[in-house]
Amino acid sequence: MKKETLYRFFEGKATYDEEKRIREWMERSDNHLVTVIQARKEYDALLLAGYISHTTSPHISNERGISPFARWLVGISAAIVLALMLAGLYLLTGKRDAESYNTVIVPPGQRINIILSDSTNLWLNANTTFQYPTEFAKGSRTVFLDGEAYLEVSKNEKKPFIVKTGQGDVRVTGTILNIEAYSKYNSFTTSLFDGGVDIYQGEKKLASLQPNEKSVWSDNRIVISPITDPDEYLWRDGLIAFKNKKLEEILKTLERYFDVTIQVNGNRLPRHTYTGKFRQADGVDYALRVLQRSIRFNYERDEETGTVFIK
Repeated sequence: MKKETLYRFFEGKATYDEEKRIREWMERSDNHLVTVIQARKEYDALLLAGYISHTTSPHISNERGISPFARWLVGISAAIVLALMLAGLYLLTGKRDAESYNTVIVPPGQRINIILSDSTNLWLNANTTFQYPTEFAKGSRTVFLDGEAYLEVSKNEKKPFIVKTGQGDVRVTGTILNIEAYSKYNSFTTSLFDGGVDIYQGEKKLASLQPNEKSVWSDNRIVISPITDPDEYLWRDGLIAFKNKKLEEILKTLERYFDVTIQVNGNRLPRHTYTGKFRQADGVDYALRVLQRSIRFNYERDEETGTVFIK
């Protein structure tokens, strides 16, 4: 696998076909996985040292008298603090309550699938930070989430699975659910597909959910309603889906997934709704261009700040 292709992947600029090819290549061999990890470490070092540009294709400066490898060595000590970044994800190590925790940070426009030590299978959405222990303690299984996760929790009634977020906790014994809890947006939504969960704030129990119910915490109260649009959870397949959503809601979702600021010039947005799907890999500009076919608006992007202005 060419490093230029891997660098584009790390920057989030790889095409959908390139991203798919890289992931399939990594899954075929542990050696391929090691190659990607090493390439990521080199990329981070070059980025910190200033020899890779985000605004153009990655390149290495080669001024006379200093080899590219020597320049890489200059930045490697600083890059160590970033630890490993695998498939566009930062993997760090921390301590919490005497347990060794890993931290995964998912960059904008990407997602990752993780299997925990208890066989719990989960997907993490863009701009998500997730902390989990290498091995769970004897009494419980506790993880920490800031972002969005789809979980298939391994059943163990004697060892509850607890997801702690900035807005509240979700406690389960074995179930399938989706949790959206971005601290930046003060969101806390739990959607249950199978099993049962309890929603807590501290020691206070807020609600219990049955399959096909979701809870939304807002304005210091919790609202429970049926799940009416399963397509909302297709993000784990790389799709962003909307069903009869207003442009204002869609823009907020795009901000969250792609970590961009979208500002609306003027007091009012078009009142039309939109139903459709986008691939995360296609990026925010593609999504906006598709929306323009159905909803009348114009937009501009500030190339320096990345801010999108809706007119």
